[in-house]
Amino acid sequence: MSEALIDSSRARGGQDGNRGLTEEQVFEVLSNTRRRYVFHYLKQQQREVYLRELAERVAAWENEKPVPELTSAETKRVKTALHQHHLPKMDDAGFVRYDSTRETVELDDRVAGLQVYLDVVPGADIPWSLYYMGLGGIAVALSLISWGNLWPVSGVSLAMAVSVALLLSAGVHTFLNYSRLRLGSTEEPPEVNRR
Repeated sequence: MSEALIDSSRARGGQDGNRGLTEEQVFEVLSNTRRRYVFHYLKQQQREVYLRELAERVAAWENEKPVPELTSAETKRVKTALHQHHLPKMDDAGFVRYDSTRETVELDDRVAGLQVYLDVVPGADIPWSLYYMGLGGIAVALSLISWGNLWPVSGVSLAMAVSVALLLSAGVHTFLNYSRLRLGSTEEPPEVNRR
């Protein structure tokens, strides 16, 4: 399960006269794993790349193996799909500049600074929203127990414990979002090795 969070400061209609991207357009483009991998790699490189290089990297992530171990069929399948479908779609949306003749691609200037975070939930984990709901439920239950004098803990001690738990949780969540889960900020996309 993954949910994208976008820093929408760049994903709005442009006031500078350029055609801006809406959040809906960004979500549409990034709704596909292969296109997220393309964005991730181009965000890392911050330069024009050849389609072959891009196809090899995306195929490696999809097949969960290093580039040298890819078969020509695995690379060709990804290259064909990128060339015929994904890159033209991203180009039409103003997300990338794709030159199909030269087979080069780079991020469009309008999305080069776009920050996209994925809430990637590995199989054994729970989403952060459920975690915070559980933390809130525990806080309410402890408050009711304290209020009914069923547990000899002062309200101040309880409030302090809940505040510390919330602060630590928010700190971990923030660290994960801003470092590990941002497309283009790590060597591999957040979804790789988390399935």
